[in-house]
Amino acid sequence: MKRTLALAFLALGFAVAAFTGCDTFTNRSATQPALIASATSPIADVPVPAGFTMIDSESTSKVVAATGLRFVDHRYRGPDGYLAIVRFYREELPNRGWKFIDQNQVKEEITLRFSKNNEEVAITTWDGVRHGHIRIKIDPAARGK
Repeated sequence: MKRTLALAFLALGFAVAAFTGCDTFTNRSATQPALIASATSPIADVPVPAGFTMIDSESTSKVVAATGLRFVDHRYRGPDGYLAIVRFYREELPNRGWKFIDQNQVKEEITLRFSKNNEEVAITTWDGVRHGHIRIKIDPAARGK
């Protein structure tokens, strides 16, 4: 009887470990502490979480000197999941003068949109196999809105 009970507990332990994994990437997203802004974010008023690096081959930016308008399309990869990234931008951008417009989710990809002066920023985030991904896109605000 004791042996059967011990085997049952051992099997239960293995089942729990198999179903929960060893701190899987997605599970960390919801439970980790709040992210902090990197001191070296390439865009002064749109921070990047510490630990994220720009994917240079997939990133572009241009400033029109005469108007100061920015056209930015940056992609980043880092250690944190998309839920923590969403929380980071929902807290950080209003502190930097951006006004929240909306949030949309398609499957496990979330896009946040904010406006400031004559610009809009769309921040899209999703989880990869081993990394969280961020796309920051800044464009002039659409006229007539």
